Amino acid sequence: MSTAANPQTLLQSWNVPELQKRLKFVLYALAIFVLGTHIPAPGMDPALVARFFQQGAGSGGIFNFIDLFSGGALKKFSILALGVMPYINASIMMQLLVAVEPRIKEIQQEGEEGRKKISKWTRYLAVALAFLQGGGLMISLYAGQGAPWWSVAGNWSALFGLVGGTCFLMWLGDEISQKGVGNGVSLIIAIGIVARIPATIWQEMALAKMQPYRVVGLIILLVFAIVVIAAIVYIQLAARKIPVQYARRQIGRRIYGGQSTYLPIKILQAGVIPIIFAISVLMVPSTILSFLPDRLPELHRFWSTFQASGWYILTEFLLVFIFTFVYTAVTFNTQDIADNLKKNNGFIPGIRPGKPTFEFLDRVLHRVTFYGGVFLGLVAILPVIINQVVAFLAKAQITSFWLGGTSLLIVVGVALDTVQQMQAHMIMTHYSGFNK
Repeated sequence: MSTAANPQTLLQSWNVPELQKRLKFVLYALAIFVLGTHIPAPGMDPALVARFFQQGAGSGGIFNFIDLFSGGALKKFSILALGVMPYINASIMMQLLVAVEPRIKEIQQEGEEGRKKISKWTRYLAVALAFLQGGGLMISLYAGQGAPWWSVAGNWSALFGLVGGTCFLMWLGDEISQKGVGNGVSLIIAIGIVARIPATIWQEMALAKMQPYRVVGLIILLVFAIVVIAAIVYIQLAARKIPVQYARRQIGRRIYGGQSTYLPIKILQAGVIPIIFAISVLMVPSTILSFLPDRLPELHRFWSTFQASGWYILTEFLLVFIFTFVYTAVTFNTQDIADNLKKNNGFIPGIRPGKPTFEFLDRVLHRVTFYGGVFLGLVAILPVIINQVVAFLAKAQITSFWLGGTSLLIVVGVALDTVQQMQAHMIMTHYSGFNK
């Protein structure tokens, strides 16, 4: 079944009552999220927040990263300023714990009850991280205005507002996943990214009226965006399909097994997580230095020179490439897959069960991950490359509309996943519109 859907069949899906109900719920829920990004956190002085970002203290480092995932709520310092970042961090940490801690892995393998328990622990960890990140954000805010860090202690209402906003988004994401279509948390992140695009385009168009070369730059940028989206869609759907055969077993008069299937190993098995890891690591020095504007001038000059050089781009590429291998190895356990195939009388044609199967899967995974790591590395450094090319060809630097490869990867990935789930609902309702 093809994963692509043309606009006509997508419109036809609106005629399926159950799917229409789910899509309406998603639209209402995402509208509530966008509205929530404009509700200010209680107890915060809007002038203090405005000065913090206007002075450039919050314009770089980790703040831009949080603002991206919160749909611009950080710069408004709304109750949703933290977005779902604490939950994302908690989920990644829990995945790593499951991989390295045998007792937690055993709990996860207990079936539905085990998954519910892991999910509950993830939410508790997300709340704890929300308190830590919210407190750190407010300390940064006060420190950027010259106020002592302990000033945060007198503003508990704002901190609880930020934590409450994150808890609300976790609940809203679960509701979207259960009553709507697609992954709720992923849809919240994607709509936050998309919601910022009209404002940035409008700002760039306003600048283009004063600088005609910017129009050419925007056209070139649009062409690049189309090419990048097409590449992301192609790679996102690409996978190495390993054939698997199950042996026949006769129990009494019945014969079980004997069917053929395949094991897909996706090129982008790690998704966008390696890029998030790499950007987070590289943003730590910028964030720390932003709190020391008048100190260590040599370190400031060194880091500014490093960021403007090609070494920074190369470092980001290498970090993404390395983290792709690390995260794929943690989340895709070839030993478990080989053991499960052996237990269920499954085998790969031409490969003996057991250790040879594990070695074969491990070798294929490394080869596929290599190409995935290269692609993710290119996606991560794409904004710098594209904007440099646009600046060279159009003689204009596009400053307000920054083509982020990470943003495109998230949005395209979420869109593909949502369409695939829509297809599943269509099939369950015996509708064949997507298959025509």
